[in-house]
Amino acid sequence: MSSGNPKKTDYAKIVRLQIPSHPRYISITRNYFFSLALEHGFTLYDAVDLKMILGEAITNVIKHAYEGKNDKPIFMDFYFEKDRVEIRVRDYGVKTQPKDLKSFDLSDYRENGIGIFMIKKLTDYYFLDQSFEIGNQMVMIKRK
Repeated sequence: MSSGNPKKTDYAKIVRLQIPSHPRYISITRNYFFSLALEHGFTLYDAVDLKMILGEAITNVIKHAYEGKNDKPIFMDFYFEKDRVEIRVRDYGVKTQPKDLKSFDLSDYRENGIGIFMIKKLTDYYFLDQSFEIGNQMVMIKRK
């Protein structure tokens, strides 16, 4: 073992995208990620789930962090491992307040509340990283 050497990033496992915060890019990005998921060995069903959660995450950034503005950057990193994918969706918009996250109880359905509910149900793990000075980062993990 080498001492003190940080683990090197394996760029062969990372796909990074940047899109404008315009709704026209949601479908294109979802379809691209769907194809990537299939290429990396996810089942058709899991690839569809991944496509949906990515679309929800992008939509939330556009609606909430960027308040509908169409000219802001959305950054996405997809880390493909043998048994899972980690998705990171980063924005530089308004910080999401915990009180603004909608209910996970479908009986308390609110018009905009289904996105986070779907992300919770279709991932193995997710969290909203707000450790940045500006903006948010949604991290989602789905296992094969």
